[in-house]
Amino acid sequence: MVIRRLVLIVFSIISFSVSTFASNDLKINIIAPQTLLDTSISSISILDFQSLLKQACNCEVTLNGKVTKVNIVLPYVDDSIASAPTVFSQNAVFPYKHFPAHQYRWQQVQDKKKRYHLMLDATSFQGINFGLYGLLQEKLGFRFYHPRKTIIPHFDEWKLKEDFDWNATPLFDKKGFHLHTQHPLELTEQLLDESKANALNDIKEYINWLCRNGQNYFEFCLLRSIKKDTWIEHAKSFTEYAHQRGLLVSVDLSLHMIQQKAFQLYGSSVNKKKQIERNLNWLNKANWDFINMEFSTAEFIGGNKQKKEELRQYILQWLQENSKAKLMGRQHVVTLENEAGSKKDFQLDSANALLDKQRGVLAHTVMFYDMTEQNAPVYENKNQRHIFNFLLKENKTRETWYYPESAYWITFDNSVPMLLLPYLKARLTDIDTCVYYKIPGHITFSSGWEWGYWLNDWSIARWSWQHTTNGVKELRTPEMYAHQILDSAILSSFDKSLKLQQEYLKDSSLMQWMTAMTITDEIGIKSIAHEYHPRPKLSYKYIRNKASLKELEQIQTDVIPVLNRFAENTKKVVSEIRKVQPFITDSSKLNAEVAEGLEVTSLRAFHRLNTLKYLVAKRESKIKHEKFKADSLLQNAAKVRVQALKIVEDREKNYRYPVDLIARKRWDHTAYHFGYLYPVSNLHFWEREEKQAEKNQYRPLFMNIWNMGRIAGLVK
Repeated sequence: MVIRRLVLIVFSIISFSVSTFASNDLKINIIAPQTLLDTSISSISILDFQSLLKQACNCEVTLNGKVTKVNIVLPYVDDSIASAPTVFSQNAVFPYKHFPAHQYRWQQVQDKKKRYHLMLDATSFQGINFGLYGLLQEKLGFRFYHPRKTIIPHFDEWKLKEDFDWNATPLFDKKGFHLHTQHPLELTEQLLDESKANALNDIKEYINWLCRNGQNYFEFCLLRSIKKDTWIEHAKSFTEYAHQRGLLVSVDLSLHMIQQKAFQLYGSSVNKKKQIERNLNWLNKANWDFINMEFSTAEFIGGNKQKKEELRQYILQWLQENSKAKLMGRQHVVTLENEAGSKKDFQLDSANALLDKQRGVLAHTVMFYDMTEQNAPVYENKNQRHIFNFLLKENKTRETWYYPESAYWITFDNSVPMLLLPYLKARLTDIDTCVYYKIPGHITFSSGWEWGYWLNDWSIARWSWQHTTNGVKELRTPEMYAHQILDSAILSSFDKSLKLQQEYLKDSSLMQWMTAMTITDEIGIKSIAHEYHPRPKLSYKYIRNKASLKELEQIQTDVIPVLNRFAENTKKVVSEIRKVQPFITDSSKLNAEVAEGLEVTSLRAFHRLNTLKYLVAKRESKIKHEKFKADSLLQNAAKVRVQALKIVEDREKNYRYPVDLIARKRWDHTAYHFGYLYPVSNLHFWEREEKQAEKNQYRPLFMNIWNMGRIAGLVK
């Protein structure tokens, strides 16, 4: 209150030289100390804030001008306060990477001349950064929902009429995204290839999106297919820009992972430490804040723990002596029991145990399941509670972050495609769990933004803050940010879809019938036939060729009606959305994206319904020695696929990155050589399922698009 009174006194003194403004004459003045303008973290944000406000109000927005209708006052930053321990680090009994306190507070008051004075309180440049963008998005109606798309409101008078006192508190110290560029995503090539057109600008665009959404951490996967001689200068360019914007930057690589072209700190078994040192010296040129190192050779391969642990200790010691980067590592969802290789444990001596506390960990979960729910049949597990227990245990001994997914990609969600809304509920549930148990970091594994998956990332980013206005805390809900950006007329339909998918896909375990099969689902070699995502207990090959009448009857009773109800109910919801209005405006175009995502999910259920009924009928006719009369079921499946293809063609016209980059075959730096939406472009998995049923072909290489040699690291 004292600061607020002082500011109002200053404005009263200055106002003698200021003419009176008409009530509808909107002008905005930003008052910023010179130190903020001399510091890149705050200055870039201030200028961006000024530009965005101009676009919204189409009015004069001055910087350190005269007192006017709306005056936005920014604080001085005391370096000693910015460098002080924070609520996240002050109680840590282990090495903890400092990031300045970045909570912020806005107060608005109106003086006797009806002028608005907004005062920001923040103790760091990062806090000012987040405070500026927070005002735009949380109070003024800006929507920074996608790196390439922003909804800018338009107003000719100041929107905030009432005095308010608003506090924004970060729920996590480190919060941001890992772009899983082992997959051929929107920014994979730009991050890995300095010669790619507009590469640096595209990366900066994403860094800006992170800043605008209150995030402070950026990470991606480095692959060994880069050109080492020239790439490091490219990396220096975007890490420098990220640091100018106040972000922490991490590179994800491996000790010696063979799959998916992961960058290896050592490649051969000769002179491993020399190879590691050479690569660390090379990486150090780009000034990383973190190095996230994959410890295993592949997802289901363990073993050699003592030798690998010795190398990790060597890396920790080297980083401590030669770099500011902190070593991180992730705990996979694969349990020790399911790993191939030796299970022999290894204990560090006291000196190395102390050194080991220098490294942090990320506890990884997958797909649209949260870490505490009872049923999450992924990676040969009943659920992911072992990761939850790991998270709590490690949080007592080292810097520990949670690491869930907003999209999985391969044969599960956006590559099918399906718009899976339960991601929203799962991610918010996990955020609430992490906050309750005081987990200081939340980094999201992101794997593609089209088909509505931008909503997951945008929601996660915003859920990572707690907003309190005039003493009232904002209630966080799974659908809240969809409600902010979609037309009000379709919100009840969106909520119905979320409830439907939660009930059918998760609670009724229908998801096992909606996913497409991977090579490991069909390979037939038990030791590597891992269940990565949910799949039916009876394979489609078994249903087609070996199922008993009792098993067929169970499918007809327990599965087919549920598939049909889900498909029909989702179809009704889509019809409600499409009745609202033509999809023309920015907001209504997002309605169209949601409608098409939900419709193709409904069609996916109809398609599976027809192919499954065909398999059941085929097997039943064989058992009963009756003439098969159900060919029309495959014809129906094909008609459904053609209908879905029309939706895909329409959606491709609205992709935010070039179709040739994200949805076609082409050479790239990953193990795939096509964009992540290539399987969507021709609905490959759908057509493959029809042909499998027709030809009774369930070999893993039948109509195969995966180069398993490249993916497994056996060939380049």
